[in-house]
Amino acid sequence: MRYEPRHYPAFPTLISSFDLSGHEDEKTVMEMIYTWERTGDHALVHEGQSSYITGDEMFLNDKRLLNLWKTIQECCDIYCQEAGIDYTLLSTSWFNTLYKGGSVNAHRHERSVISGAYYPKCDDESAPLIFESPLQPYQMNVNNINQCTYNQYFLDFNPAPGLLVLFPSWLRHSVPPNRADKRYTISFNTIRRDDREHYQTLRDYRVDKHESSDPESGV
Repeated sequence: MRYEPRHYPAFPTLISSFDLSGHEDEKTVMEMIYTWERTGDHALVHEGQSSYITGDEMFLNDKRLLNLWKTIQECCDIYCQEAGIDYTLLSTSWFNTLYKGGSVNAHRHERSVISGAYYPKCDDESAPLIFESPLQPYQMNVNNINQCTYNQYFLDFNPAPGLLVLFPSWLRHSVPPNRADKRYTISFNTIRRDDREHYQTLRDYRVDKHESSDPESGV
């Protein structure tokens, strides 16, 4: 008798990537990073600088990046649809610069639904973004002999110019020592869109005017 198995990918975790290379705000993003004055050390970032200082930074909310904000928000909507979760709204955002040998400790993003990393500029030697399987601590007596979807503990995403990666904020991730001279990342968090009323500074720029708009011109 021949037995036909049926395999089920139980409890998968969704990570999505989008190719934003050539985006109209790409050059502006790099100019802003080059001229940004308020950067400093970050406890998780080694051999690098971060614009994450107070924890409420909203780098992507700058009016010069309005089109990029809309693009990333649209990608977040696609992620939510695929994941079957309630829609989210971009909240805090900041950028990190890693120098040669720089790294980022493993961490997750508290008080966020989905998080993301956007790479406006990088090269082939830029360190990957590494995700850790949350199931690893529970697989106490498993002897893996072949790596496959069901037993891998780590998943690497190699940065590429214009790459956007979205993932659940509870998923631990890190960056190993960087081999490139500089590695630039724009990171961000989100909230449930229905919770927006509790955050006076947050706006949905697809329907709201930017806070810096001229009330007379509407621009």
